[in-house]
Amino acid sequence: MRLNYIRCSVVACHLLPFWAGAQSDTIGVYLMWQRDPATTMTVSWINLYEHAPAKVWYRAASASEWQSQAGQRHAVSPSVLQVRRVELTGLDPDRVYEFGLGDKAPSEDKTTKEIKGGYKFRTMPQALARPVRFVAGGDMMHSRQMADTMNRRAGALDPDFAVFGGDLAYANGVDATRWIDWFQSWTIHGRGKGGRLIPMVVGIGNHEVRSGSKMRAPEDAPYYHGFFALPGGRSNFAIDCGRYLSLVALDSGHMQPVAGAQTKWLEETLGARAGQRFLFPFYHYPAYGTAKSSKGAMPYENARAVEIRNHWVPLFERYGISAAFEHDHHNYKRTHPLLQHRRDDARGIVYLGDGAWGVNTRTVPTNAWYLAHAEPRRHLFHVTLHPEDRISVEAVDADGLVFDRTTIEHARTPPLAAAP
Repeated sequence: MRLNYIRCSVVACHLLPFWAGAQSDTIGVYLMWQRDPATTMTVSWINLYEHAPAKVWYRAASASEWQSQAGQRHAVSPSVLQVRRVELTGLDPDRVYEFGLGDKAPSEDKTTKEIKGGYKFRTMPQALARPVRFVAGGDMMHSRQMADTMNRRAGALDPDFAVFGGDLAYANGVDATRWIDWFQSWTIHGRGKGGRLIPMVVGIGNHEVRSGSKMRAPEDAPYYHGFFALPGGRSNFAIDCGRYLSLVALDSGHMQPVAGAQTKWLEETLGARAGQRFLFPFYHYPAYGTAKSSKGAMPYENARAVEIRNHWVPLFERYGISAAFEHDHHNYKRTHPLLQHRRDDARGIVYLGDGAWGVNTRTVPTNAWYLAHAEPRRHLFHVTLHPEDRISVEAVDADGLVFDRTTIEHARTPPLAAAP
């Protein structure tokens, strides 16, 4: 493990001259939500040294006075990396804020009026009075170049936020240097209009967990639990944006079993959100995949897919969801609308996947009955939620080409219990 410490320090210090952050040892700055996205924002950043300050200075973009908020700091073992985290509360919905890091309030450039070494974010709207857009994908970084390319595509789309479904840095719970690359790539390229940092909602995949371990404890995925501000500190959680959107992160057998307590939690979570207009579960292993099958079998016949269809899919159908995001198989996928393991164009659920943001792709079966469009292409999903309850989905590849699109005419599929 000592080799990992040394590599972490050397790589980080090598990259620092290219970084324009307020603190000379800042590696990455990133945004998440632990509570209401309309009125809160959790700012995290990574440093090398224990003495670095853990304070955020912030103000609305039109304001003149700065406010400050001190936060927490902790080391992320096994590495020399230090995380600083501040949750800002009492913010105004759908408003741009400026912020800086350090012991003193940021200074303003007299010519450009921009704050020196500063950043921006935007809170979510309280109600769906305008279209809300997000990007989604997973399996993000076989190489830094691949990650940079797709992160630039994401930033150029200027989404409100991003949803990542696991297998982020491919660090396998041990390689901190890959996380340095991952955070720097997103901090530099995952920026919207005016340099605004794009908040992320992050799920877990198999490459966040140490290989071969059966502990299923936070120390088994030290970087995932150490870097990210997870609601409740768990790998399954829900984020609610007002009464119009819920995102439900599920753990497809990495830190928690699919069946049992997590399925019970999912049922309670979906039942409690019956009034939400849009609801998207996302998770790593797919119920309807495009690869990873035994010889002569379809991908949906593998054991994990069957388990998810037995325990989670009936709940999706019973309560109604907008669509499901799946990952892990390294291809592009859009299924037909599916209900009770059959195509149902009127009442079915569309499954979107299959995790190919920044990875090499695999072979897609040509005779999978559930696939409406599938191909081995790196991509992200660009999703727009319209106030009139329509969902637009575009698939954007590494060259910026929109190569597939679909419209879901309902905010959520009808609950199966309401079927005649």
